[in-house]
Amino acid sequence: MLIDFLGDSITEGAMASSQEKCYVERVGQILGCKVINHGISGTRFARQIKPSECPRFDLDFCYRIKDLNPKADLVFVFGGTNDYGHGDAPIGKNGDSTPETFYGAVNYLCKHLLELYRKEQITFILPLRRRNENNPYGEGKKEKPSLSLDGYTRIIIEVLNEYQIKYLDFRNDFGEPDYNSLYADGLHPNDLGHELLANLIVDFVKNK
Repeated sequence: MLIDFLGDSITEGAMASSQEKCYVERVGQILGCKVINHGISGTRFARQIKPSECPRFDLDFCYRIKDLNPKADLVFVFGGTNDYGHGDAPIGKNGDSTPETFYGAVNYLCKHLLELYRKEQITFILPLRRRNENNPYGEGKKEKPSLSLDGYTRIIIEVLNEYQIKYLDFRNDFGEPDYNSLYADGLHPNDLGHELLANLIVDFVKNK
């Protein structure tokens, strides 16, 4: 079995003490399968208007669909927290199909993933809770106020339901990020958090 993971810094393995303890690698180890990690720190679903200080952050999920392996048996998409945190794309409206709005980016991802895979092969993972998740300016760098993290998450759920694409919601499993033994910094899971993520995904795969 081959599993592809498209994600941001959590998928890349941020705050895990070693790459082997990143949740993606742990899924491969536990299931005894091959995994491909397409996680890039700082990346968002939607396309950025104003270029980021780090060009790597602007390799958005829509752009990187082309990097996925069409022969993968399963694909997981885990993101959205950076759109809340520092993305400057407008929210847009449902029905948008352009990566330049958040609604449009989620639609774009679903549509193009379904060109590569059967519906039952695709699963999204909703953003985890994070510190200051209700700030309308995200991490404080947005020029205009926008939605809370929950607002972005609700859009992801809305669009996925329309495409009848599965999603996993681990927010209750992780709980609030402050003073939490599963988080390293109020945003990224630590080794315990990565291990929990891996085990939750493994349980899902085994029960498919």
